[in-house]
Order: sequence, then structure tokens, then C-alpha cells
Amino acid sequence: MGLLVGQERQDTSASHAVALGPYTYSPAPVHASATVNGTLTRGGLPVALKVTEPLLRDFLDAMSALEADLARRWVGSEGRSAFSCAE
Repeated sequence: MGLLVGQERQDTSASHAVALGPYTYSPAPVHASATVNGTLTRGGLPVALKVTEPLLRDFLDAMSALEADLARRWVGSEGRSAFSCAE
């Protein structure tokens, strides 16, 4: 299952909580000031992301793009076989 199971993404930036293993990433609100950062939570204990949030957002955006591309390719390849049919 992907990073965004059960959630449709309307844009490429994370705008909702995303499960990352035992952690939950909650991005800063879309229209928040530059001083407001997202949080990474585990076991109910939040950690504010001051320096790493832009990197985490870029990583999640890249992973989401890869997931969408793989899903598109997977669906497109269901009708084709990787092996040629013996004639």
C-alpha cells in the first residue's frame, strides 16, 4: 500500500497527516506563516520540524509522484504479458 492510502491528492504538496511507519507527519497549514512548521508525532509526543520540514515535504512529494507513476504503469500493463506467447 502507498503513502497516501485512501486519500486523494489534489496537489503535489502534502496537506494532510501522513503515516510514516510508527510516525505521523502533520504538515503546517497551507496558508500558515513561514514561522509555523509541521510536526512529526510518535506515541502522542510531537516534535516540531524546523529545519527538516522542507526536505520531508520534498521527499513525500517525490514518493507520491513515483507511487502515481507506478500505479499508472501497473494498471496499463495488466493486459500485456512480459513473456511472448509461443506460436
